[in-house]
Amino acid sequence: MALYNLNEFMWLIKSDVGIKDIPLPVSDNDLLKRFEMSALTDFSVLCPRVETFMVNQNEVVSKGSETGKRYTEYRIPPHVYQGTVVLGVTRFEAARPDGYADFYTPNAHWNTPDAVITAMGDLRMAAGVASALAKAPTFQLRSPDRILVYNGWAGGVYEVEVLLRHDLSLSTIPPGAFRQLRELAVLDMKAYLYNELKRKDGGDVGIGTIQLKIDDWANADADRLALLKQWDEEGANLDIEHVRYF
Repeated sequence: MALYNLNEFMWLIKSDVGIKDIPLPVSDNDLLKRFEMSALTDFSVLCPRVETFMVNQNEVVSKGSETGKRYTEYRIPPHVYQGTVVLGVTRFEAARPDGYADFYTPNAHWNTPDAVITAMGDLRMAAGVASALAKAPTFQLRSPDRILVYNGWAGGVYEVEVLLRHDLSLSTIPPGAFRQLRELAVLDMKAYLYNELKRKDGGDVGIGTIQLKIDDWANADADRLALLKQWDEEGANLDIEHVRYF
């Protein structure tokens, strides 16, 4: 369960900005759209939603070669990214290889000493072959939902880890990351409102003139960019070392 639902979080941001009780020439839908397309997206790039799933030969779209390297193109199942956007792929590993041209498994009966000796020899040989022919797949995301895998196994089942933009419901935000999202969302809303209101004389909102102290928000966009740069440079790891996370 999320620490805040969307309505609670937007109320909190408007309260932090100081506009909770002030009529504005922008609607709540405008503020929500700005939050989704700007603050939530920027936040997701640095603190993404991480999903792991399995693919097999059913997800193969095509096979071919590119710049002299053979590849297999896999489709990310729609249920993984439905309602959001795939930002990247961080892992593509064989969970259960298949395809007999790709590996060798010794088989022997272990009921006599000579069979044991023979089997041990087979195991050493298999280890040498595996070491020489070890697969080290590389992969590339081809937006929006294709993964090109180079030097992969001939077949099998694979575990894939992808990075996604967080859901607007905020249900995918880790509880420990809401403080950072709140900080970014406040600066982003100030920057948006400053650009919207700075040309309006005295902040005319249609029911009279309310003096908005928008000069206090003049540096909000620069502060927002500085905060994103700081997070990008410093970062922090939670559970997954290869994913930047708060």
